[in-house]
Amino acid sequence: MIEEQKLLDLYKQYDYLNASTETPLVKILVSYIKPSFLFKSDILTPIHLGRAIAKENSKDGVISESDLKWLYENCLGDDDFEGNISDVNRRVGFLTGTYWAWKNYDKLRNPKYFGSCGYRKLFDVKCLDNICDYDAIIPVIEVNANNRTNKERYIYSRDVNMYNLTMKVMEKLHQKDIPLLEKYFDMRAGYYHEMYIFKKNIFFDYCEWIFPMMFDLLKYEHEDFMPDRTKKLNIVQQVQSTFDVRDVAFVIERLTGFYCFKLLQKHSLKIKEASYHVFRTKEDDRRDKQKVIDIIRLRMKNCTEGK
Repeated sequence: MIEEQKLLDLYKQYDYLNASTETPLVKILVSYIKPSFLFKSDILTPIHLGRAIAKENSKDGVISESDLKWLYENCLGDDDFEGNISDVNRRVGFLTGTYWAWKNYDKLRNPKYFGSCGYRKLFDVKCLDNICDYDAIIPVIEVNANNRTNKERYIYSRDVNMYNLTMKVMEKLHQKDIPLLEKYFDMRAGYYHEMYIFKKNIFFDYCEWIFPMMFDLLKYEHEDFMPDRTKKLNIVQQVQSTFDVRDVAFVIERLTGFYCFKLLQKHSLKIKEASYHVFRTKEDDRRDKQKVIDIIRLRMKNCTEGK
């Protein structure tokens, strides 16, 4: 596994891509919610998500003043313009940073390509090789565990209510995409992680496609995404804790994967699938393990009570 500093050093070797003209070739937004290794170069641009509500409690607890200082000193903020959506970051995740980029593209100096990654998950730097030959770079396709379809994985990971809401919003706003979405959900592999590098025109098309759905999904309460049995058992608060209340973010991540699949159907476009690196801490592993345990306990509780 590559070390973070080594990956950053490799990215800096590609800074020449942005050196020849006033308009940079590629900018990749790296999203942060807390201090970590700083991925920053002429290509990599760190942004602090949820800055407007940074002092409020999150899945990581209440942020310290020293951590907040680090984020202010090293990252852009997703709340530095009128009409920002920073205050809904707890529910929508990466999209507060994506929205910032869409509405402030000139602050990135209007790059020909825009990318999005997180501080724990970045594309391998070789994805930038011959980037001008491609319209989009997406993560490699992944085969689902236990031979599940994308629909089965979706429902197993969350619940049929969340799946139904997803389809409801899609039918309302992008009905023409439903046949292709159903085909994607029937597949046993998919595109995950909400990471990409798109040409400017594709990035703007993605934003015009995804944000109306995000705003529509935000009209629903947390409880609307949860299992009916959970509401009957009056354990909504416990489930919210388990799922970090990132309900809309979960939907958007899956729909971003579908958007990548949709791009592949346009034969006029050249798409590259690229590998990526994941950086995790022991605390990340502990939290994820506990989340799985909590979900299993809730399902067992539901079963034993005959719900």
